[in-house]
Amino acid sequence: MDTQCAKCGSPKMIPMVGIKDQGEHSDGSLTTHAVGYTNPDAWIFKGPIATRLHATICGECGHTELTAEKPAALYEAFMKATSKAPT
Repeated sequence: MDTQCAKCGSPKMIPMVGIKDQGEHSDGSLTTHAVGYTNPDAWIFKGPIATRLHATICGECGHTELTAEKPAALYEAFMKATSKAPT
C-alpha cells in the first residue's frame, strides 16, 4: 500500500475503502467488467469476468485511486477476448 498521496504527498492515506453502487438491483459493491468471458466460444452463458473495486483516499486532498480485487482474472479474460478478435 502507498504510504503517501501520489498527488499531494500527504501521509494521511485511508486504505482499501469500500465503495458502493447504489443502483437498482445492485448487491451494493462497485465492480468492473473485463472485455472478455470465461467461455468466449459459448453461444450463451459466456461467463463475464467482473471483480470488485476498492478505493484508497487521501485524507488531505481527497485524491482517490481504485484497485481491482482480482486483476489477474481480468487480464486473462482480456487476453482471451483480444486473441480471438479479427485483425
